[in-house]
Amino acid sequence: MHFTHQSVANRIYATPHWHKGHACLALAGLLVATVPLMAQTILPPTLSATFNPATISPGGHTDLIFTITNPNSSVSLTDVGGFSDDLSPLNMVSLGIELGSGCTGSNGPSPARTATAGSSTITFGSFTSFGAGNTCSVPYITVLSVDATLGAQTTTTSAITSTNGGTGNTASATITVVAPVAPQLTARFDDASILQFGTTYLRLALINPNNGTLTGVAFTDPLPTGLTIVGAGVQCSQGTLNTGTTSFNLIAEPGSSLISVSDGILVATNPCSIIVGVEGVGLGLQTNTTSVITSTNGGTGNSATASINIIDQIFEDGFEQN
Repeated sequence: MHFTHQSVANRIYATPHWHKGHACLALAGLLVATVPLMAQTILPPTLSATFNPATISPGGHTDLIFTITNPNSSVSLTDVGGFSDDLSPLNMVSLGIELGSGCTGSNGPSPARTATAGSSTITFGSFTSFGAGNTCSVPYITVLSVDATLGAQTTTTSAITSTNGGTGNTASATITVVAPVAPQLTARFDDASILQFGTTYLRLALINPNNGTLTGVAFTDPLPTGLTIVGAGVQCSQGTLNTGTTSFNLIAEPGSSLISVSDGILVATNPCSIIVGVEGVGLGLQTNTTSVITSTNGGTGNSATASINIIDQIFEDGFEQN
């Protein structure tokens, strides 16, 4: 490079020289300027956390989602991760990583992630390379204990780290724990009518409308005089997510006419129905009405009604039904 005056004879040539990390401009052997060479700054990874859903009731489940980002546009980060989250102050445990979790972008990491079922600590290990501009979101299924404190609860991780970008931030997530609402009860007979001394099933469905667990669930069902119990059982379903098991004390003695449920624990992910075999010993329309269903932590719900018609085996024309 050179500086040019009007006269060619007065042209002065300048030659750049490098000295100890500086670009130096020399004019006729005289050092006139230096320009510092700037080293590229590598930013640390960033971490965020959120609950989804962010409002649940005690005993409920939610996803705790960690999102890791490499803010550098042209540099991969190495050994990214190394953070943990202690959920014990929230009375919360993890069930592990949710299926389908993963990363978006190129060079998606496959970190060592530990969330032992029933443990209150989530440990996120490090992965060797995290591509420039990459983002990774990992959800962990977590469950509140049934005696979790109501109100807003916050968890905060340790800081995320990397080898070449240094230490990043901590991340916090807040969940609101609300009191559960009351249980619900439905009733129906399998048949609209049966012959006298015939049998059918009465189905009583115990419904937990919460994302959480109801405790102390109870109700009674005194059958009308035209029906007696011949047997009883419980039918429950369990989806892919198991956050607990529904249980209760059931009394339904054959030959009697009283169904009693007490000390029930209704888990939202494990709905159950009571199936009672009944015999039609009377005649005419039999209307069955339960007591209201109650719970310790959710209050009082509804009663349920179902009707069945019991028909005489003798037709009006005097012929007997076979």
